[in-house]
Amino acid sequence: MEQNQQVILSVKRTVDTAEGHLLNYLQTEPFDLGKLPEVVMLTLKQHWSPFAMSADGVDGEPLRQRAIWAIQQLEAQAALIRAVFIEPSVVKTETSRGETQAQAQQANGVESSLPQTQTEEVQALEQSDDDETDDDETDLEWIDIKPSLEMEQVNKLFGIG
Repeated sequence: MEQNQQVILSVKRTVDTAEGHLLNYLQTEPFDLGKLPEVVMLTLKQHWSPFAMSADGVDGEPLRQRAIWAIQQLEAQAALIRAVFIEPSVVKTETSRGETQAQAQQANGVESSLPQTQTEEVQALEQSDDDETDDDETDLEWIDIKPSLEMEQVNKLFGIG
């Protein structure tokens, strides 16, 4: 009887490092993805399985399908990160005369960049609003943003909405 050979992966990191914090977070089973070994294997498959299959001589449709799957998984993860940390689905913003935040920034010469925090953007808008001589009242409004196709895929992936 042939014995199955195993490949063993062991990762140890100091607890108070960024990598240690990451491993501790993943041990909490975020998003119900499973225990740490399953999460690590899923992540490795998403990033590297098409390359590993190609190195093993797999080509044609099976390799193409694996590449498509990996891309879809990585795009879903990118969309999740974007939705949670970059682009909230509903933005509460204070604007003058119903302008959107982007229009207000453009009109007042405030440029938005990724390193700039939302607090800085709001402060810049408030400062430029103070400089205006119009007596129009500032309206508080909610801007409803339709989820992108990527976000809809992420929502389906995690069973949301």
